[in-house]
Amino acid sequence: TVLALGGITALVFGAIWLQTGRKTELYMMVAIITVVAGILVVGNIWKSDRQQVKATLYQIARDVEANDVAAVLKHLHSSVADVRLRANNEMPMYKFEEVKIKQNLKIEVFPDESPPRALTSFNVVVVASDRSGLINSRHVPRFVHVTFLKEGGAWKISDYEHDDPREGFKKK
Repeated sequence: TVLALGGITALVFGAIWLQTGRKTELYMMVAIITVVAGILVVGNIWKSDRQQVKATLYQIARDVEANDVAAVLKHLHSSVADVRLRANNEMPMYKFEEVKIKQNLKIEVFPDESPPRALTSFNVVVVASDRSGLINSRHVPRFVHVTFLKEGGAWKISDYEHDDPREGFKKK
C-alpha cells in the first residue's frame, strides 16, 4: 500500500515537474521517494510481536514439511521438556510432505506478561505418510492451538494441541 500510494504520488509530482519545470515539484517527488523507501526499509527491519509469531509459525511449518526434527525442536521453549519429548516421539513416526496453514490464523499477543506470551489458533492440512508404509500421502486436516513464550528475543513454543478441524469454524 505504501509503495503503491507513494509511487503514484511521486509520479504525479514528477509529471507536474516535467510539465512546468518548477523545482518545488522535483523536490516533492524526491522527498516522497525518500520517505517511501525509508518506510519500506523500517518495515522490513522492524517486526511487531504478532508478525514475529506468524513468521515463526510459518518457519515451523516449513521445518515440519522438511521432516527436520532437530529444527522443529529448536523452536521449543527451554522449560517444556514434556512438549519436547512429545514432539520428538511423534515427528519421526510420519513422513511429512506438505503443511498448509489455512487463512483462519488468529494470533493474540500478551506483551505485558513475563515472559511475553502469544496464543495462536488455526486450521492446518498436513499431507503425510506413516513410516511403516500403511498410510500413504493422506490429507489430515486439524485445528491447532499453539502457545508461544518469548525467550531470548525469539518466540518459542511452550505448548501445542490439535483437535477436530471443525473447531476452527465454530463461532466463539
